[in-house]
Amino acid sequence: MTYRLAAKFYDLFGSKNDLDFYKELALQSGNRALELGVGTARVALSLAKAGVTVVGIDNSVHMLRIAKDKLAKETEDIRNRVILKRGDMRNLELRQSFPFIYIPASTFDHNITIEDRKRTLNCVCRHLEKNGTFAFDLEQAMPDKPEKSWWIDRKEIEDGKMVVRSIFTRKNAPKRTLSLDLFYDVYKKGEMLERYHEYGEVAIISKDEMIRLLEETGFKVVSVYGDFDKSEYRKDSPKIVLVTKRK
Repeated sequence: MTYRLAAKFYDLFGSKNDLDFYKELALQSGNRALELGVGTARVALSLAKAGVTVVGIDNSVHMLRIAKDKLAKETEDIRNRVILKRGDMRNLELRQSFPFIYIPASTFDHNITIEDRKRTLNCVCRHLEKNGTFAFDLEQAMPDKPEKSWWIDRKEIEDGKMVVRSIFTRKNAPKRTLSLDLFYDVYKKGEMLERYHEYGEVAIISKDEMIRLLEETGFKVVSVYGDFDKSEYRKDSPKIVLVTKRK
């Protein structure tokens, strides 16, 4: 999924409980990190404020524009600690390595084919220092999730406006993917002022499948959690959170 004009609403609905988790790993690993799927720099800014220099990669010019606008409001020290670049996590060539690489917000799920997943992991391996740490999270594949589902959320913004986000998902069991249609409608006093639509696909990846793939591509799995509070992984956990080391 590549966010386009709706990128301006990402942070409105994008709050997650992962900031302390990734910040702790970054500080343990040193003062440099590579974030793949930096988006609006939600996580990168948190790390930069803690003293970590982050190179952030994203394939969406719209998300990067929002990130740059947010950075412009920060102090010079923080601005200097976040370097934003457009790129694809599957074929990145930065000619430098990092002690810590992370992919937050279940962004790895957007590698919908096994080949895409292998290319991304090989790319991470090329850019990760020996014995460096690689961490990321996946959405947990719930077996009882219906084939099709809708859910709706809404948030107030400035000038008495309301943004309503509607999400329609459809599961493709043979392909092991989930398609997502996201609609963002902006209302004021009951009148629709704007509508935006985004579409994408994500992979349905099991814990065991992911661990096998990591081991095949040069990683040793250190920890598997069920959420960012480091709770024990279970089949009904909300997340699959993995911490690995390069072999």
